[in-house]
Amino acid sequence: MLKSYRVIIKGIVQGVNFRNFTKLEAERIGIKGYVMNTHDGHVEAFFEGEDELLKEMIASVHVGPARSKVKEVKLYEQDGLSNFKDFRIIR
Repeated sequence: MLKSYRVIIKGIVQGVNFRNFTKLEAERIGIKGYVMNTHDGHVEAFFEGEDELLKEMIASVHVGPARSKVKEVKLYEQDGLSNFKDFRIIR
């Protein structure tokens, strides 16, 4: 079943290649959506895919790239699907 989540990742997540890491993981796993830095120092992402694939993707962002330090991941399940065709880095 397809699901989608808005995800906020907090910690040391900017300036450590987190967006590129997330994009590569999403492409490897088969997740669609986006990732971007926020003005308050966090990373925001939107993940859309099959439930089992989403679990793997969410586990990946809990770890992040080598130089990151993830302190918190907040998940917000979204109603409906956005129909992304790929995964993108936004700003």
